Amino acid sequence: MGKSPLILAALAKAAVPSLNFSQVKPLSGSQLGHFDSALLTATSGDYFVIRIPSSNSGSLEMDVETQVLKLFSDSVRSKLPFKVTTILGETRDNNRKRAVVFEYLFGNLLDFDRLAPTSALASSLGKAIGAIHALDPEAFRSAGFPEFTPAETAKRRFADLDTVSALGMVPPILLSRWEQALEDVALFRYQPTVVHGGLTAETVLEENQAVTGILNWGALHIGDPAEDLAWIAGAGVPDLLEAVRLAYFQTAESFDSTITQRAALYSEMGHALWLLQGKTTGDQTIVDEAMVELELLASEVENGTALELTAAGFKSTAAIAGGFVTAAELAEGDSENATDSDNTDAPTEPLDADASEEAPAEVPVSDPTPTAAIALIEVDEPAAVIDGTATTPVTVVDDKTREIELPAKTDNELF
Repeated sequence: MGKSPLILAALAKAAVPSLNFSQVKPLSGSQLGHFDSALLTATSGDYFVIRIPSSNSGSLEMDVETQVLKLFSDSVRSKLPFKVTTILGETRDNNRKRAVVFEYLFGNLLDFDRLAPTSALASSLGKAIGAIHALDPEAFRSAGFPEFTPAETAKRRFADLDTVSALGMVPPILLSRWEQALEDVALFRYQPTVVHGGLTAETVLEENQAVTGILNWGALHIGDPAEDLAWIAGAGVPDLLEAVRLAYFQTAESFDSTITQRAALYSEMGHALWLLQGKTTGDQTIVDEAMVELELLASEVENGTALELTAAGFKSTAAIAGGFVTAAELAEGDSENATDSDNTDAPTEPLDADASEEAPAEVPVSDPTPTAAIALIEVDEPAAVIDGTATTPVTVVDDKTREIELPAKTDNELF
């Protein structure tokens, strides 16, 4: 059973003694079981979020996220065209679990229905992702964050392919397609960058057709930048992926001619990994959903409408227009002048399961009622009263925690 919001409010007060809270509301969301969370309203009218992990995976994610946020100095934040939350304070409960108080970020959760390829929001999203990937990885490398070279990334994906293949449920045409892509050396010629690792429609906040905040940094690592585009590839709108990609390269510091294919590859394999999760947890609903997606994808491959994944067979809309060229075209055009130093981070041998390589601002809101929080939910119950005065219920969203019932009787003497 999760902690009551009033207990979370007491922990928040212990973490940040200078703050006085007048209201607390529970938060819940799609990632059940990882966190207990609450939205807190201070007597000043400011909003804060407290989170405490309720599982081992939640504890690990919180450890990584707090480390990331502490590395986000003012100079780092100034390089990002969106806001990142800050840590106000932390404490521990009776079981020695960390309880952390975060600044609340305003904004709306990203809605793909509003994300037209020609929209300013699509351009803003591409530039926001590009800004993350343009961060200097050295600070994160020095702090011990995971780092994966192109060869290591391909090796990990090969391992995933072997695992999902063993299920005997993935259409063979997809297994063959993914294996062919993973064996394409040219596909994995890219420079590893700082990668958010958890971008979804529930971790990106927007306001007025611009990305205003990005949440949940617990999966940050140094690796393949295509991982942060896979969720967009999964939307099934090629023009949107291309628009985001074009905006992305206005900010990213290096050009990656095969980022679109790898993003599509990871998105497709994600359906098989979702199937694996359903089988592992015994959740037939997940299994059914994943099988529908895999069968639909298999039919697209069979009729030739699926995106080509190999570098040699792919040409983007921009490449056709003369804006960009594929890796294969670059290789053909520059074969006489190419040197080994041109691709120091790229694998030079076929990538198989045994391959290895040495590792190389907040937008003003006129209405003080929050529209999105550190995570995603709907709350129907009334707010708990801390100072003796009940206030209007607030609808909050939180993708990290589960819904918690407020006690029938409030406690006005916690603080």
